[in-house]
Amino acid sequence: MQDETKKNWKSLLFPLVWEALFVASYLVVALRDDKRHFSLTLYFMFFFYLGLLVYYRRDFSLKEFFLNFTKWKEFILPVMFTAAGAALARAVFSCVGTKLFPDSLNIVLPLAYSSNVFETILFALTVMLLKPVASELFFRKGWIDFSGRGIFLFTVVTGFLLEAVTRSITPLGILETVLLAVPFVIAYCVTKNVYVSLFVHLIFGIVVNMPDVIYDFMRLALA
Repeated sequence: MQDETKKNWKSLLFPLVWEALFVASYLVVALRDDKRHFSLTLYFMFFFYLGLLVYYRRDFSLKEFFLNFTKWKEFILPVMFTAAGAALARAVFSCVGTKLFPDSLNIVLPLAYSSNVFETILFALTVMLLKPVASELFFRKGWIDFSGRGIFLFTVVTGFLLEAVTRSITPLGILETVLLAVPFVIAYCVTKNVYVSLFVHLIFGIVVNMPDVIYDFMRLALA
């Protein structure tokens, strides 16, 4: 058991160091307060989530993912509840977030509007595909440990914090990230099926970010 524990923690070394480098990189850009450097954050995000996806590639099977769509109780029903929970979490944040922290910035990541079509495509690929999949594989399947009550609670709480700092260091930004992650964490902990939270996270990423992507394409086309 001890050797297995060491092996599990050792396997988390790369994603933790990778995240630390990512957070440090976007904070340097944010503190510069220079919009000419804002697009760098998009590239940081792309390589961060791509790196996680490559690292956890063996934990995702496209065949297994699609096979889940034939499972009503194990997949379809949990997906419906998780989607409802994600919508509720977003509504709760919209209602109470700015009231709790009226003077706080939301997200620290200095993402400006894309300056060209390539960056718009890269943004769409990152936030609508790479980020949802990589986040679920690392912050849920890769991080949460069910071997005991203590380690389970520890990994759930620290998982929230790890995910939060990839988006923000402000109170409002952390609150938003944690609230929006709650339905995905519950879905994974209850079903122990990462494809449930992963699928809803994918849909959530598309629904939330698609308007911005369409706006960017139209703005660039009319420029």
